[in-house]
Amino acid sequence: MTQGAYIPALGCYLQLERSGEKVKRVRFSQEAPLAHCELAEEIVAYLEGKGPCPRVELDVADLTDFQKEIYAIVREIPRGRTRTYGEVAALSGRPKAARAVGRAMASNPFVVLVPCHRVIACLGLGGFSGGLEFKEKLLALERDPS
Repeated sequence: MTQGAYIPALGCYLQLERSGEKVKRVRFSQEAPLAHCELAEEIVAYLEGKGPCPRVELDVADLTDFQKEIYAIVREIPRGRTRTYGEVAALSGRPKAARAVGRAMASNPFVVLVPCHRVIACLGLGGFSGGLEFKEKLLALERDPS
């Protein structure tokens, strides 16, 4: 069952799915979730600069070891900051794995909690599943939470 909350600043919903206490998936949607939940509200508050990022356990059972490592690095990128795909690859000890980092970001099931929107190309925004305009809105929201 999807749970979630509305994000006024972005005009969409944040939806999440859980597997027990672990978060299985977080995504943006134009559709309202089936139920409202406090965790989604906390994530929205963080996204809008009104609270800390909730530290929740992610369900990583279906991820590769590489994805787990890259997502752990990306979770440490501070709000309002960005890193390039190459910088994330270098931090993982694999400086030539920028494309693999891009693929990991493209398949990220934990948007906001693993802030893939903060990972950019060396010459531009790179890609984003919600589109580049939406990625820019997310980055702008983090730069100016008012």
